[in-house]
Amino acid sequence: MENIDFVLTWVDGSDPDWLASRRRHEGTGAAPTGDAAANADCRYRDNGLLRYWFRGVEKFAPWVDRVFFVTCGQKPKWLDDANPKLRLVNHADYIPGEWLPTFHSNAIELNLHRVAGLSERFVLFNDDVFLLRPVTPEFFFRGGLPVLSCDLGLPRWLGSSNISRIALNNSGLLKLAMDSERLLWRNWRKCFDIRALGIARTAKNVASLAVNRTVVHGCFGHLALPHLKSTFAEVWRRFPAVLERTSRHKFRADDCVNQWLCAAWNLTTGRFQPANDKRLGMHVELGDGTVKGVCGAIRGGRLPQLCLNDRGDAGEMARCLDEVAGAFESILPEKSSFER
Repeated sequence: MENIDFVLTWVDGSDPDWLASRRRHEGTGAAPTGDAAANADCRYRDNGLLRYWFRGVEKFAPWVDRVFFVTCGQKPKWLDDANPKLRLVNHADYIPGEWLPTFHSNAIELNLHRVAGLSERFVLFNDDVFLLRPVTPEFFFRGGLPVLSCDLGLPRWLGSSNISRIALNNSGLLKLAMDSERLLWRNWRKCFDIRALGIARTAKNVASLAVNRTVVHGCFGHLALPHLKSTFAEVWRRFPAVLERTSRHKFRADDCVNQWLCAAWNLTTGRFQPANDKRLGMHVELGDGTVKGVCGAIRGGRLPQLCLNDRGDAGEMARCLDEVAGAFESILPEKSSFER
């Protein structure tokens, strides 16, 4: 198999210069979304756990070729940029200048195929997704293809939130671009793979195709997501106006798409290997009611990866993150080669 790179996006939302720039661009009509949470302060808050992300990668995925650390030019003081596996990437290195500065994660992610030297196969992480036990390259790619959760049903939580609208936008583009039903039936062995998906998920996929006909599968949860760089380029060629509009928005907006569109493109065209999302990891809304279970999961090492989503309450998060940091320290106490 070819090399696999990891891509990590990060922002220090407490940086005074960054904050001043954000404030200058707010209130300019650049964030046309009715979902206030989409651009709330917690979307940019550093959780203070970044060093454990690097320690986890070094301990649990030592086979990774390079780590591309993508920021607006920020860098933690403790990060050793001389590490041969590390590549620091500024937004200005790959996003057209007329779209900068950007405070929009979808724009930052959808342009990653422009990053110089990035491998064809890469895994995209947000800074709240952590590896908790050893994983092999085959956890993310099998036979050179990305391992994707194959859930063809409409998610129960789809509603009026910004992320829900984006998932529907993704699905709408797929419906316009291709005969999704025919393509998915062509790849029925993957969509209905009982061994990979389990009986319940397989039955759900059959029902979804039979009932929905035009399949909605525009979301992939909030865990690390494997991608093909060539798919990003292909999607850009197919939908240049939509992706440019997304990239021009300074903040998240309701008429945007996101990186899930590229994963859905791979799924629809059969460029994937199937997996049940419950076997890939877990997403948790971190808070007083969940922190005990989160710390137990970190120490237990049964989950391959864990996403710790910020619920928004700064005081609650500070309390919880102190406990979570202690749990990470118990399994990853030694500095990684990415730290000075």
